[in-house]
This record gives sequence, C-alpha cells and structure tokens, in this order.
Amino acid sequence: MRKFAANYLVSESGIFLKNGIVTATEDGTILSMIDTKGDLRETEQLIFYNGILIAGYSFIKTNAVTAISKPDQSISSIVLESIKESNQISIQNLNEIGKRVQVQFPEMKIPTILNEISKVLQTSGGYTKENLAGIYLLTGANLIELRFTPKSRLKKIL
Repeated sequence: MRKFAANYLVSESGIFLKNGIVTATEDGTILSMIDTKGDLRETEQLIFYNGILIAGYSFIKTNAVTAISKPDQSISSIVLESIKESNQISIQNLNEIGKRVQVQFPEMKIPTILNEISKVLQTSGGYTKENLAGIYLLTGANLIELRFTPKSRLKKIL
C-alpha cells in the first residue's frame, strides 16, 4: 500500500480536498481518499507532492453527441469541439481541454472547470466515466488561484 498527499486532491466524485491523502495499491487502484480538512500531519510512508493529485479515469463513448445549434464560446462548445470523433477521452485530454476552457473563462477555477467538462461529456457528449487504476499529478497550475496555466502538465505517478 502506498500513501500520497498533495496541496489538493480531486476525489473520485470531483470534490477538491485541501491537503487530502490517497492510499492505493501498487498497481494504482485507489483504496481510500482521506479529507484532512486542510490539516495534514506527518504520517509514516506518506509522500507529499506539490500540485493536484487526480485519480485515474477516462470517458468512454456510449451514445451519440447532442448537437449544438451553432458554435459559440460556451463551455459545452469548447468541450464538444475538442472531443469530436473521439471514442475515449483520457485524463491527459481533460488537462488540455481544461487549459482551453481556462483561456475562454479566466475567472473559473480548476474544480469548476473539471466538473463542468465531466458534466458536458456525460450529458451532451454521450460519454460514461470509467475509473481506472493510476494516480496523476497536475503540476504547473496556479495553486493559489486554482487556475490552469499554459505550463499545466499531467504526470502519472503511480
């Protein structure tokens, strides 16, 4: 069993936990996510990362896309334009889509952007979310304002 913590942790349901802890098996299967309520204490064998930890998942195409009447600069349009012709959306794809959304909506924060992308994919995009083994670290984000930056990168750590 391995334990990881970071400035923020995205739970499997999309909730952001400040200084959350995730425990996982050696293959990256999530065993638990602990909300420390921001009060992270030193713990044996806990590895801390500077960034945002995200559990592995992808979106699999299951239905037809709901058509948008005319392209605009809404989040739905940005997401659906980014995914057209894709049968599977990886967590790395979500990072890139998130950066595009951030450019159009600079006031939005990462938790809202990720949740909005997920909502569009599942409602209008015809995708189903599938949890996968693995833990990813989002680095290069503005952790104070919780915003994507052009330097935001996603790296698999387990």
